[in-house]
Amino acid sequence: MYSSKISIIVPIYNSGLFLKKSIESILNQTYNNLEIILVNDGSTDNSLEICTYYKSIDPRIRLINQENSGVSSARNAGLECATGDFIGFVDSDDYIDATMYEKMLKKAIEMEADIVECGYFTVDSKNGTKTSYPLKSQVILGKENCIKNYLSRNNTTNFNVNKLYKATLIANLRYPNYKYSEDYWFNSKVFSKCEVKVTLKDALYYYVQHDESAVRKDFDLEERLDVIKAGIDVYNFVKKSHPGLEGYPAYYICNNIITFSMILINNKQKNTRQKIKQLRMVFKKYYKNIDSGRLKKRKKIKFVLYYFNPYILSIIYKLRNLT
Repeated sequence: MYSSKISIIVPIYNSGLFLKKSIESILNQTYNNLEIILVNDGSTDNSLEICTYYKSIDPRIRLINQENSGVSSARNAGLECATGDFIGFVDSDDYIDATMYEKMLKKAIEMEADIVECGYFTVDSKNGTKTSYPLKSQVILGKENCIKNYLSRNNTTNFNVNKLYKATLIANLRYPNYKYSEDYWFNSKVFSKCEVKVTLKDALYYYVQHDESAVRKDFDLEERLDVIKAGIDVYNFVKKSHPGLEGYPAYYICNNIITFSMILINNKQKNTRQKIKQLRMVFKKYYKNIDSGRLKKRKKIKFVLYYFNPYILSIIYKLRNLT
């Protein structure tokens, strides 16, 4: 139907239990002109063996084997050698609908879109329970509208795995060395250059949640600070390139600070008061840049309470589940 090649980058680390299903869901796509780049990021299980097998049976697969450097490094390694007209990402413990890339590419060609996004499912790895998160069909035109739509989280997600990107849009862009919020950082840069963004309502990506998922590990503030660092990076970028929209990353920073603070207080971690004090200093710096008129009443109350006393907010969290 189309001649465009899609490069699909799969970062892999110790995903042996899920990897076969993930790779086969890509191999079985109804659209065949694919370049499948498997990046083994220093796995210590049988992931490399699985990758080697699939490479031997399908010439569309390219295999990169590197020392463990993290998901951002693995994705960057894939981007360095990708030759497709469009770029997609799949995480190695997830899988995709057989029609995902055909449907997304069709819209990309028809609408001359820079980015196409679809809805997704979450899948509980223990019992297979699926929850659908469809999006609304939508076409957005113009860089300012595209970046505003993304930053405001209007009918979109922070994920990159449920998106198809025009390769020229990300030709010189690489992921930062963050363990968290690297997608948010990356997408903020990409959407700032996007002229046409199309959203499909269909849920086509299956995001598998399991105990080993990075976002479900025991809370480590030092690692999670990458979320705040990424938010500050985006804030500075947006303030310079899209003045007037910096309130959105300011909200991202402050909202995550509140979340981290509540976890610290509830878990009674060591040096909690000192950590909260440091987090509040950052919060107060960026809180003033949020347009409070955009906040719903409950969010506004939450932010004000945190500003004055996070410990009172933690009590209310327990009593009222304020979110």
